[in-house]
Amino acid sequence: MFRIYNFTNVTSCVVAVKKNNVRFVNILKMKETIQRLLGMNSNELPHTHICQVGDPVLRGHAMKIESEVIRSADFQKVITHLINVMRAYKSYGLSGPQIGLPWQIFAIECTEEIMEGVEKSVRKTHEMNIIPMTIFINPELKIIDYTPITLYEGCESIRGYSAAVPRAYEVEIKALNASAEQFTWRACGWSARIAQHEYDHLQGKLYIEKMDVRTFHCMAWDKINKNKGKIRLSFLPRKY
Repeated sequence: MFRIYNFTNVTSCVVAVKKNNVRFVNILKMKETIQRLLGMNSNELPHTHICQVGDPVLRGHAMKIESEVIRSADFQKVITHLINVMRAYKSYGLSGPQIGLPWQIFAIECTEEIMEGVEKSVRKTHEMNIIPMTIFINPELKIIDYTPITLYEGCESIRGYSAAVPRAYEVEIKALNASAEQFTWRACGWSARIAQHEYDHLQGKLYIEKMDVRTFHCMAWDKINKNKGKIRLSFLPRKY
């Protein structure tokens, strides 16, 4: 299990610095910074579970990450860890803050296996398609088509609930990949929705701020009633 203290091999450690009033993560005192920012024991980060609403890390603005940090062997472990947690929960996307790290990074993936588990009518309505594993670091999102499309979405950080959320139809993102190389990614429909959802996490925002409040519901309400309340909500990955 990867822990934050593995970063002590990096030149010094990591700290937040400012460039043109933008906070970056670069190499200098990482452990102390994480402890100060989160008020937590840095040896417990990143989490192997997903943070739930109420955790302060989900409400802060994530820091940008310097290219030299991205290319370091230790940060590559962070990327691998993020992917592993995301796949364990079988999520379409996951951001750094959701595993306790206030950094501008998120991953998106929609596999053929996941697609097969979704009804064809839903795939068509949502304009779902296969998305290869894509890492976005220091992303800048631009809306191409503002047409609002309202569909239900959930979040692993608000486990067990869902609501109808309006999202822009098409977006373009400029970001760095796992090799610190800049790329441009453009998407519409379901892919664009996932990207907007994850990008919001880096701004300290959750879907509940954009949802139609009348549609917010517990996804297991019917099962809860049928079982007279004898239902447990797990915050562990589905394999558990």
